[in-house]
Amino acid sequence: MLYGVSLGPGDFELLTLKAYKVLREVEEVIVPGELAYEIVKKIREPRLVKIPMGRAEEVIEELSSELAEKCVEKDVAFAALGDVAFFSTFQKIAEKVVEKNESVKIELIPGVPSFTSVFSKLKLFVNAPILITTPEFEDVKFKVVLKAKNPKKISEALEEEGFEVVQAEKIFMDGEKICEPEEKASYFTMVVAWKEKSTS
Repeated sequence: MLYGVSLGPGDFELLTLKAYKVLREVEEVIVPGELAYEIVKKIREPRLVKIPMGRAEEVIEELSSELAEKCVEKDVAFAALGDVAFFSTFQKIAEKVVEKNESVKIELIPGVPSFTSVFSKLKLFVNAPILITTPEFEDVKFKVVLKAKNPKKISEALEEEGFEVVQAEKIFMDGEKICEPEEKASYFTMVVAWKEKSTS
């Protein structure tokens, strides 16, 4: 198993219990930088694999080849700042590992993202529509609609824009459900839409 472990915004105390548990229990932890190293070091000694800009592809290729063999019988974690599902080097590593060996299982451990952390730091309460995007916001490929009371109605509009859509309800809670959008849903429901999906 290859775990992508999210370390959050950089404060050790904001590490999730699940991330802490995985980092303690796996046979090896790999980190890509000094900040990630300092966080994981408080739990165990990680292996630092620097991924310099000029040699990124080469290092990722070497590391993914190693992990494609190692993760068949061993549990290894790649731990990075932020959330590994968002703009993370782990995406490329995981995709290459699975390309080389489809039998390797991948699991992502979510973390506290910077864009929620900054609202806490600024003492800002979000209670109205919000847009979180990158500078290329005109070409949005992912959309998330929180508090989706009528997922089916929302999904119909998104599908007209060319998005694939799912309903995600009570994620990581009892009664978790990911399904085709329905007409009614609980308070803890969101609609997730994408145009280009990368999975492992």
